Order: sequence, then structure tokens, then C-alpha cells
Amino acid sequence: MNEEIDEYDIYHQDFTTVSEWEVFVARLEEVINEWHLTKSKLPKRSSEYTKKWITKSEDIKLRGIHFTLSYHMLEPVKNTNEVEYSDDQSLLSDLQKGLWESASNFMDDVDGSPFPVSNWFGLKRYLMLCSSSPLVEGSIIKLVMSSVNIAIGNVECGVPLFVKIREHWQNVYLGVYEDNDYKTSFDTIHLKRISNHCSHLSGLMSLFKSKIASPIALDAVLVSTKLCFELKDYETFLWKQRNNSNEFLSIDEFDVKELTDLPFGAENNPIQSACLNAIWPQFRESAIVDSSIYSDIDPIMAPTWTITIKLRNNIQCQLSGIIDKMMSLLDERNLLMDILGLSKSLGLVNPLHKITEAPITISKLVKAAIGQGTSVTEFVGPITDDLLMPLLYYVFPDAIENSNFPYPDRLDLESKQSEGSESKLCSYVKASPKDGLVWRLSVTAIRLLDAGGLPYLAHIWYEFVQELQYRWEHRILLPGVAEGPPNARTCLLHQKLQLLNCCVRRVSQGGVGGAGNSSEDEFYDCSEGEAGEDQLPWDRPVGRLARLGNETLKNGAPLYVPRTQDPAPKTEDQLEEDAELMVRLGDDAKASELRARMMSASLLSDMEAFKAANPGAELSDFVHWYSPRDWKPDDGGSLGDRMLLPGNPWVEAWNVARPVPASRQRRLFDETREAEQVLHFLRSRTTGAVVELLLPAVLKAGALKAMAEGATSNGSNIGGVDKRRTFEIAARELFEAEKESCRSACVRKILGSSAEGKPLDVAGRTRVLNAVGDSLPAPFRKEFTLRVKDAVGPQVLRAALATDMTLVGAFTERIVCL
Repeated sequence: MNEEIDEYDIYHQDFTTVSEWEVFVARLEEVINEWHLTKSKLPKRSSEYTKKWITKSEDIKLRGIHFTLSYHMLEPVKNTNEVEYSDDQSLLSDLQKGLWESASNFMDDVDGSPFPVSNWFGLKRYLMLCSSSPLVEGSIIKLVMSSVNIAIGNVECGVPLFVKIREHWQNVYLGVYEDNDYKTSFDTIHLKRISNHCSHLSGLMSLFKSKIASPIALDAVLVSTKLCFELKDYETFLWKQRNNSNEFLSIDEFDVKELTDLPFGAENNPIQSACLNAIWPQFRESAIVDSSIYSDIDPIMAPTWTITIKLRNNIQCQLSGIIDKMMSLLDERNLLMDILGLSKSLGLVNPLHKITEAPITISKLVKAAIGQGTSVTEFVGPITDDLLMPLLYYVFPDAIENSNFPYPDRLDLESKQSEGSESKLCSYVKASPKDGLVWRLSVTAIRLLDAGGLPYLAHIWYEFVQELQYRWEHRILLPGVAEGPPNARTCLLHQKLQLLNCCVRRVSQGGVGGAGNSSEDEFYDCSEGEAGEDQLPWDRPVGRLARLGNETLKNGAPLYVPRTQDPAPKTEDQLEEDAELMVRLGDDAKASELRARMMSASLLSDMEAFKAANPGAELSDFVHWYSPRDWKPDDGGSLGDRMLLPGNPWVEAWNVARPVPASRQRRLFDETREAEQVLHFLRSRTTGAVVELLLPAVLKAGALKAMAEGATSNGSNIGGVDKRRTFEIAARELFEAEKESCRSACVRKILGSSAEGKPLDVAGRTRVLNAVGDSLPAPFRKEFTLRVKDAVGPQVLRAALATDMTLVGAFTERIVCL
């Protein structure tokens, strides 16, 4: 029964620790073991990595100072070959390989890691101990470093461990890695002033060689150098972006292209400066002389030039500016018609409860289209007729013959993703078909808001609603609206217009008469064949559409499909109101009964039509036609198990259903009442509510403009947030896209065909030299990287010299055992 257990496989907690320092060391060891970072348990190394860093952390305390020990690992690529470490030497070789290869990078490069040590030393994983308050006292730094050295030695830690010291902004780190024979120390020094000895390559070379314990060959040190120049005054690269935000207002003849072309980009120069980097990737220490009295370093002769562009902090982007102007109105609670002084004349004293009659005045567009005048005093708005009429003809092109701006034949909704898997900007925003009525109205509205403020927005909205009123009264379908019932994938304004078109179609197809008829009429008119009957005989079939194949009723009679009422189309706000009403009804028996009756209104209508078309039918016959999955063919037809459950609302509805054809039933959809409610809804909106209706299409139009200018999506995918938050996220995404597009435009303007951060070609170098007058200013930053491989391993020293000085070194030495 006794099993031999290797004591080295078990971590032993030392419960004899008494001092706070010993507890701190023990806690470090415990966390390292829990994360399996000892050399014997270190996870396998991947051959390929993504650019994402994985992080986990634990809090530790010493002498009242709160520390955070965090582990950072570059995420490996899945389904790639994993290399398992065989011994300590493999871990050290991997560390030294990364350190040597990283020397080709420079200190201001970034790799996505939370701390720069990964870029400085070429690390794929490391531990970082960071205090909540700066570690500036020498005794505390020594105590923490001694604790770290003891902990990693006791547990044989397989990754380097760093401690952040000094002020946090200084980015000073001390680190260590040990194996059985070698120790690598990672050191950082930051000085506010540059030492005279370290202000040139010769002094740095002397310092570097003094830090190396083992002898090195003559001329063995490899050097990389980068000089950075800030280019501020470059007349050749002046920004000449045209501001076209309000040009369509001042042209002699209206041009819709000026209207639909949303302003985009920065009106003023967004570039704060361009940084030119003159780089010598690698040369021997004897190839160039750079001392306090003489220097061979000539940036004009540098093998590589790169440019990085720094944009201003507050870039004024034109598209984002007008969107922000519109979004700032979302909290306005005053009626939009108050801006024009029309609320009382339109009967909008109580917009929440009173359904108003049609306004007396009609749209100027209608008068121009039918050539009729009016004796009623005309409303004169802030937009002149010379501009207003072309705008309205653009939104309603069918009002004139041979319009130059007809709507497309097909109005398809954009898919959430374009061809392939590339996502689009603001794909999560519900909008409307591109270049449809809502699209044109929204773009026109935001351009007018930008040009003339709220009065212009109120005027175009007033004329829009007036035109809807006229079209409803004269049974004219709205152009530029997708066919069919309200589509929940579109914005609310488009759904309202779809509902209004449904009302027009219902009346045109023979529903209840004109718009003046009372919405209290409960029954359809009788067909000609039924007009003379005072009462429908129970045994005479009425309202048959067609026979259902060879199917029969349970009594053997043929089964006929009845004529039924179409379900009532509803917009998303109506569906939300219904859902809220269901919740407010409560949970008692009466509320449950009322809820079931409300939900089964359409079902009851279909049952009554079925009974009228199939006298003598049973519930199983209705289920046979309506829900075949709940019907069984046994004994001529029977109900399925689900239909036999107690309290089934289908059974209750069938018992109360009468044989009434659809033509005599109470209407499920009252087109007159619904149309009047849509018009009242649009007419009585507050300023913020109108903006909320227009914003989705504005954001979509802005996204298309941004993508046309070369902007790309960041793949945002949101869910579970309210409409206001969705607008804010979309506006932010558009701003970032517009700002990035400005950067791309700057890169093209300055670099031509070259890419930012990549070596300039001959033409690019010539452009820059011509722009700065064939001479460069003094460098604002110098960076040197010195490296050599000796008998122990790679030794590296980095130096960044600006107004201050930062030295970063990684030195490996052999451990001498006494």
C-alpha cells in the first residue's frame, strides 16, 4: 500500500515564517508555484505567437506598501507546433535569443505589452512586481530586490522577474533571471540630465565594455543608431482641405451633389509635427567615430529614413462636428414646431393625449405640383422657396415629372457584413435603405441644421410631415420606402413610413373608405353576393378561398382554406408598448385571461373564418390546417399531445369563436386610425425625438462616406445597450475613423507612395529634403544600441538621449559557486 512519493513534486508551505519580510517572500513563492512558472512546470513554448498579451495578477503587501505581482505572456497561435523545454539550458537559450534579436528594435517601439521591458529585452513572458506608490527609498528597493532574488532562487522560476522602481513616469525597472550556472541582470537608469561622458558613442562604448565581466574580441561590438528630427515648418506640406459644409446654400442653381456629399476630414491642418528618423541598422564600433570633439554621424547619409506623423490633440473633424451638433439636441424636450411658432395652430398643446385633425395649410411642394393656390394665409418659414423647393423635390422626386433624382428600383437593406468577412462601420445601427426617403431626408436635415440651425431643421421637418398628410388624404404611396410591413431591422422612422404605406394600400384595395371615415367602424363592407342577407345561416359555407388538396374534415366533408384577415402590421415602439402592457396586467387569473385574449386576437379571427368556411368543423380540423404538427391522423383526425394540455388557449378560443367570415369580422387593423396616429406621432415630436428619428440614417450615411475615404472598421459589435448609448458608440467610431483617415491623408501628402514607419524610397527622401530646404534641424533625440556576444552570452546596452537620459542594460554573468 505504501507508494513512493517524490518530495520535489509537492510544494511545501513553510508555516514557521514569522516576520513580515519572510511572509512576503513566501507569498511570492506561493504565487509563482500557483501559476506553474517554475522550470519544471513551465508551460510549453509555442513556435508562433499572436500580438495579444495575456495577463493575470495577485496583490501582495510589505511594510504597508501594496504590490501587484502580474504575469504577462504573449498569446501563442493555436494549432501550431509546441516546443517543450528539455532542460534549464533551453530556457536560457530562448531568453538569450530573444535578447539578441530585440537589439534590432529601438526603445520607442511598442509591442502591445503593458510594460516596455518586453520590447527592450525581446521577452515573450515575464513577471512584474509593481507598487501602488513609487519606490524611491534605497533601503526599500534593496529589501524588495533581495526578496525577489531569494524567491526565484527557492522555486527555480523559469521566467524573468522585474520590479518597477522610482517614479512611475520614469519607467525604471530592475529584473533578474537565474539558472544553475548563469545569471542575467536587467538594469535601468534614468537621469534628468545627460552625463557628459554618455553624450556620445565613444563614452557609451567605454561604459558598455566596463560592464562586461569576460573579455571580448577587438572590434566585436555591433552598434545600431537612430537620430530623431522634428519637422515643424514645411511649406510644401500645407493642408488645403476644402470646406464644403454649406456651399450648397450659396450656389445659383441647386446641385444635389453638393448636398449629398457630406463634409469629411479636418478643415485645418491636423499635423502637429512629422518625426524623421535617420537609422543606421548595424555597424561595427570602428566604422563611425562619435566623440565629444568629432562625429562622423551624418543623417543625410543614413541608410534608412522613416517618418512618423504626430497629429494634434484636438482635431476638428467636419463630419464628426455636424454629427455632434445634431446629437447635442437629443436632450431638448421642447416641441420642434415651437421653433416655428406653429404648435398652437397645429393643435399640439397636449401631444401625448390629443390626436389632432389635419392642418389647414398644405406643403408648398403640393401647391407647386398641382398648380393650385389657396386663400389661407401661407406659412413663411426661414428657408427660402428657391432652396426649399429643390430640397423637397429631391426628397419626393415623384412630385414632378422627369425628376433628375429618382429613387432606385430596388431598396435593399445592407447586410451586416460586406462580401467576405470584412465588417462595416456602424453595422450595428438600424438604418434604412441607402438613398431611400429616410436616407435623403436625414442627410438633408443634418446639412440644413449645420447651415441654419434649429429653424432650418424645424422647417424641413414641418414640410415633410405636411407632405405625408397630403399623400394620406389623396391615397398616394410614399416613394423611397421598402415594400411590405414594418421591418424591425430598419430604424423607427422608416418603420413608421412603411406602416403609413400599408394604410394607403389597405384603403386603395377596398378597405373602409376615405380618411374622413370614423375609425370606430368595426366591420368590413359586405361583398356583393352577401349584401342582401340580414343574417348568415349557420349551415351555409361562406368565405372560402380554396380547397386544401384532398384533405377532409373529421366528418368526411372537404376541408377548405378560409379567407382570413392579414395580421396587423406594427412598428417596434408599438410592440414595446404591447409588451409593457402585458407586464402591467399583473399575474392574477383575470390578468392572465385578458393577456391570453389579447395575444389570441388574430387566432380567434382565423378560427371564426375557418368555421364560416367549414360548417360542422371541429378543433382538430382547424389544427389540421393551421398547425399540422399538432394534429394526428388517428380516427379521422385528433389533437396532438400539446393541444390536450389543461388550460390550452386554443381550446378556449375555439369554444367562443363564431362562424363569421373575415369580411364581417371586427377589423384587426384599422388603417384610418393607424395612419392618423403615425401622422400625429411625427407632427408632435420634441426636438430631441426628431433628432433620434433622423440619427440612424445620418450615422449610416457618415459610415459610408468614411469607408469611401478609406476608413476601416474596428469590428465593433455591441448588444444590450439602449438607443442613446448606441448613438454615442457609433459617433465615437466615426470620429476615430475620420481621424485615422486624416492620418492616412497626411501620410499620402507627405510620404507619397511610402508607408508611415517604413523606409522611404529615393523619391520620398527627395520630397522631405526639398520640403525642409536640404538641411535638417538638430536632433531632439538620439538612441544607441550596443551589443556583443562573449563566452557567457549576449550583452546589450541601450541609451536614449533627449533632454534626459535613459540607459537600459542586460548583462549575463557566470555564477561562481564557493
